[in-house]
Amino acid sequence: MEGRFFAPGSITQMPFWDLADDEARVAAAATAQGSLHDPPLEPHDEVVFLLTAAAEIEHALMVQYLYAAYSVRVADPNREQLAAVQNLLTQIAREEMGHLVTVQNLLHLAGGPLNLNREHSPFASAIYPFRFTLEPLTLDSLAKYVIAESPAMLPPTLPEQDRVLLDQIRVDATRANGGQPVQHVGPIFERLAHLFSDAVDGLADDDFRLDTVALQATFADWGYEPRNAGDGDPLIIESFAGPDVAAVRAAAVDAVRRIGAQGEGYDLPEPGPTESESHFERFFTIYKQVSDLSSTGAVITWPVTTNPNTTSAPTPSAGESNGTVEAAQEALASTGRITLPRTRAWAHLFNLRYRMLLGQLAHFLRLDNDVYSAESGPRRGDRTDRGLLLIGTFDEMRRLRKIAGKLVQLPKDDPPGSVNAGPPFELPYTLNLPDGEPQRWRMHLDASRAATRLIREQLQPDDATDRDGFLDDLLRLDADAQVVMQSLAQGAGIPPDSLPTGFEKVVGILEEAVRGFTVGAPHSNFWAGTTRDQFLATRPVGQPPVNLNPDGSVNPDPDAAPLIQRLEGTASGNRMPRFRPPVPDSRIGFIRQWITEGTPDDSPPGQVGVRHERDPEPEPFDPPPTPLSFEADIRGLFRETPDRSSMLFRFDLHRYEDVRDNATAILTRLDDGTMPCDGPWPPERIATFRQWIAGGRQP
Repeated sequence: MEGRFFAPGSITQMPFWDLADDEARVAAAATAQGSLHDPPLEPHDEVVFLLTAAAEIEHALMVQYLYAAYSVRVADPNREQLAAVQNLLTQIAREEMGHLVTVQNLLHLAGGPLNLNREHSPFASAIYPFRFTLEPLTLDSLAKYVIAESPAMLPPTLPEQDRVLLDQIRVDATRANGGQPVQHVGPIFERLAHLFSDAVDGLADDDFRLDTVALQATFADWGYEPRNAGDGDPLIIESFAGPDVAAVRAAAVDAVRRIGAQGEGYDLPEPGPTESESHFERFFTIYKQVSDLSSTGAVITWPVTTNPNTTSAPTPSAGESNGTVEAAQEALASTGRITLPRTRAWAHLFNLRYRMLLGQLAHFLRLDNDVYSAESGPRRGDRTDRGLLLIGTFDEMRRLRKIAGKLVQLPKDDPPGSVNAGPPFELPYTLNLPDGEPQRWRMHLDASRAATRLIREQLQPDDATDRDGFLDDLLRLDADAQVVMQSLAQGAGIPPDSLPTGFEKVVGILEEAVRGFTVGAPHSNFWAGTTRDQFLATRPVGQPPVNLNPDGSVNPDPDAAPLIQRLEGTASGNRMPRFRPPVPDSRIGFIRQWITEGTPDDSPPGQVGVRHERDPEPEPFDPPPTPLSFEADIRGLFRETPDRSSMLFRFDLHRYEDVRDNATAILTRLDDGTMPCDGPWPPERIATFRQWIAGGRQP
C-alpha cells in the first residue's frame, strides 16, 4: 500500500539550537552541502527522494495539525481565546496543504512520481520530525510542534525567559515523542535549495521538465489568504513555467526557501499588522496561550481519543501468540478503536470522503487541460473534467471538517463512556490511479457509491424519522455527482444537462468562488438559498447586484452592475471574493452575458439557484459519568515514599504527563503485584486506576 520505503537514518538529523551560534551555522552549512541520503544518491535521484519525503512530512503535519484544531472545544467562558487558537491551527494546516501541493509541482518539474502518501502509525517514522500521532491539543503535543518547526539558530535577541521556556519545551517534546528527539524539518529544504540551484553537483539543466507546467496546480485555482496578516500568510502554491531554465531554477529555489522560512522563520521584534509570523512563532504563541488557559482550569479540548481508528479487534487463535510488533500495534489500536456502531459509521464516512479528496487531487495533477471552458455562448465558463476535480476536492475539504466536528462530540465506546472519538484520517487501500481516464472516473464513482451506501444502510435509511439535513444534502449532491462520474467512466464526457445554466449558473459561480465555504460579514453567502427575484433584491454591501431602471426592469449594462464591478475589482472597496483568487474572466464573462440578456430566470422560474450545505445535527446521548482526573483521583494514590522516590530514575509518579504516558505499564505491574515494592494495592484501588485509564487519562 505504501509504495515507498525510508530506511532508518536515511535522512541526516539537524543539530539542535543549544549549540553555540557559530557552531550551529557551521553544522547547518555542512548539512546543506552534503547528501542527506546514506549512501549518497545521484543529484536528480536525491531531489526526487527528498521531495517524496517532504510530501509525506507535509501531509502528515497537515492532518496532525487539523486533528489538534478539531479537538479544540470553542465554548464559553473562553470562547474568544479558544476560537483564536483553533483559527491559528487551521491556518497552519492550510499552509501545510499549500506546501504539499507545491512539492507535487516540484516533483512534476523534476520528472519524479507524485506522492500524496504519508505514514499511518508511529512505528515507521524514520523521516518524520516526530512519531505520527493523531492527538488532542495539549502542551505535550504543542511541544513537539514547536520544536519540529523551530529554526536551527535562535536569534541572540530572544528574551531570556523565552529561551528558558524553549529549553523546557524541547525536553518535554522528547519525552512526548517516546524518548526520541524531535527532528527539525529544515535540512530537507536547505538541501533541496542547494540541489535546485547548483548545476555542478545539483540538477543539470536537462533534468528540468519544462513541459509539465500545464499539469501543475496554481494559486489561481488553489490559493487562499487569511483574513488578517497576523493569522498567517497566503498559501505558498507555486507553479514553474517558462522556457528559460535559469528562471525556472531560480523560481524553484525561491519556493523551497519560502516553504522553509514559513515553517521555521523567526522575526524580532514582534511583527506588525501587515506582517505574518512563521509556524514556529505561531506554535510558540499557541503554547503560551494554552498554558495560561490551562493554569486557570479552562477546558481546552473535547475529550477525544488518541489515534482514533476503525480497526477490528483481533480474534485470538488457540495456540497462537502475536509477535512483539503485532502486540505493540494492537496495544496502540485498542486505545483509539471506535466501537460504538453509529460513531464507527460516521468514522467510515470520514475515511471515504478523505479517500475521495486524495483521489480527486491526485487526478487533477495528472490532467493538463483548462479548468474552465473558454467557448462562447451558454457553455462559457463551465467547468471541464479537470475543473470538476478541483471543486470536488474543495467540497470534500469542507465536508471533512463538518464530519470531524461531529466525530469529536460522539462517544467512542460501546457502551458510551467518557471518551469521544475523532476523525481517523485512515488511508485507503491504495492511492495509485488507474492508467486510463475512464478507469480513473470509475474509481471516483466506486468511492462515492460506497459513501452513499454507508449513509443509507447505517446512518440514515430511507425510512428514518429523525433525519439529519447534512446527510440528506450529501445524498442529493452525491447522486448528482455520480451521474457525471458514470458518464465520464463510460468515456462519454460531461453530460450537457448536468451543467447549470442561467441564474443557477450565476449563483453557482459565486458559491464556487469561495469554494463552498461559509463567508463571514458583511455579506456572507448572500447568493445561497435565494430565487432569482430574491437575489436581485439583496443589498449585500448596500447595493443590489445589478442596477434597476425606474420601471423596475434590469439595466442591461454589465459595466454598471455593482456585482461585475466587485468581481473585477473596479468598484471602491474590496474585490469579491476576498481571501480567494479572482473569479476567472470566462466565468465573469458569462455573468456579463446574463446581465446583458436581462438576467433571465431558470425554467421553471422561481427556483432556488444554490443551496448552502447544512451542518450535521447534534445527537443526544445520556451524559457519561464524570471521568476521573489525575489531580483529584490518581496523584494521591502514589505515596512520596517509597512509591514516588523509588521510580524517579524512570518517571515521576506525581507528574501527570509521566503517569499518563506510562499508565499501561504501571497497570500491568499493579495487576501482577510487583508494584508497589512493599506490597500490592487492594483491588478497589487498582480498579480506580483502571477506570482513570478507560476515561481517557484526564489531567
